[in-house]
Amino acid sequence: MKKAEGYQSISVPEDRLDDLFQVVQWAFVGEWLREDRQDYVDAIPGDRARALEVTDERRGTVGELAAVHASFGTEMVTPGGRRVPTAGLSWLGVHPAHRRRGLMTTMMHDHFARCLERGEAVSALYAMEAEIYSRFGYGMASQTVKASIPRGSRMWSVDGADDLTVRLERADFDTHDQLVADLQAKLTRPATILNPVGSGRNARFTDPVGNRHGYEKWRIAIVEDHGEPVAYAFFRRKPDSELGIHDGVCQVREHGSLTPAAAQKLWATLTDFDLVGTTYTENLATDDPLLYQLKDSRGIRSKVIDNLWVRLLDVKTALEAREYFHDCSVTFALTDKHVPANAGVWRIEVRGADAEVTKVSDDPHGEADLSMDARHLSTVYLGGTSVEALTAAGLVHEHTPGQARELAVSMLSPVAPLTNWDF
Repeated sequence: MKKAEGYQSISVPEDRLDDLFQVVQWAFVGEWLREDRQDYVDAIPGDRARALEVTDERRGTVGELAAVHASFGTEMVTPGGRRVPTAGLSWLGVHPAHRRRGLMTTMMHDHFARCLERGEAVSALYAMEAEIYSRFGYGMASQTVKASIPRGSRMWSVDGADDLTVRLERADFDTHDQLVADLQAKLTRPATILNPVGSGRNARFTDPVGNRHGYEKWRIAIVEDHGEPVAYAFFRRKPDSELGIHDGVCQVREHGSLTPAAAQKLWATLTDFDLVGTTYTENLATDDPLLYQLKDSRGIRSKVIDNLWVRLLDVKTALEAREYFHDCSVTFALTDKHVPANAGVWRIEVRGADAEVTKVSDDPHGEADLSMDARHLSTVYLGGTSVEALTAAGLVHEHTPGQARELAVSMLSPVAPLTNWDF
């Protein structure tokens, strides 16, 4: 049989969500607790859940689900604080009994087509296995700093931080959803994913027992300036002690701050809990204010890993939905195996902050200043990686000397991109 033959793409109805969850458990290696079911139901965007169903008994039991995915309808902040309609792809997995049959490719094409029908110019995801998604045109568009911070780490003083107040509460959807959504909407860092629409919006508040590993339930810190929220963070703690020495840990997940003072007040709180010796976080931008506010930057242990992976689906719409920082006129030949409409030669004309993007020809190997694949354009889209860096790596090819730098300077963001919400 041909690859992907014997399967059909379907939307997953609510009464088949348990079948979807079973595939996800097989794909991501884990056993979920039955008591956590409602958390997963709340977290998944059920109105955009899709699957491949077996239709041929030679592939398995007819009617069973073999592969699944879902996506959040949302917007993503782009350089300059603008926004682009985006699909946050998640819950993507293939049952191990159905691997090597082209199901991932079929699902990705299904996802791309539906995104374009909805007017979503970009798809974004967190990659469990990076190499897989590169094959489909995704590029590593942002990086994050994972850090462990000792309790009481000293910071350089920031004006106004001492005038702010902090509320510490149990995280609750009904109480805090709108507060978080309002703060998130004010963030201007590229790659910020805004609160999704439709089902699954409360994903950040779900708290399965099987994922806690001894930690308390999620709590939230809210920094206020005269009663106005200016920063927030989801966190939880876990006690630990050895020989009478209390050395618990605090885990910080999603966080955001509107001002330097708010950022300092937030982190001064999160790194100074009684009975907690170390605070861990995986969501620091490579230029996060905390990294500069700490007096002893060597006092934290850190490493940089990939954050958000981005895939441009509508090149013109996506490129025109961000600001630029240097005038230029550059042509680039683009190859795109999975979204053929993107393939061809494009011209980007930047004047001031805006770009006009036009397709010059449908020949992906036509004459142009630069040539690249869709994943390379996706990598540089949010301004965290430069076109010239990819040229130096031999991935983008420069045919007109100096044009890689021209486009690089225009597209580089003054602020490092970061997605602070793990969807």
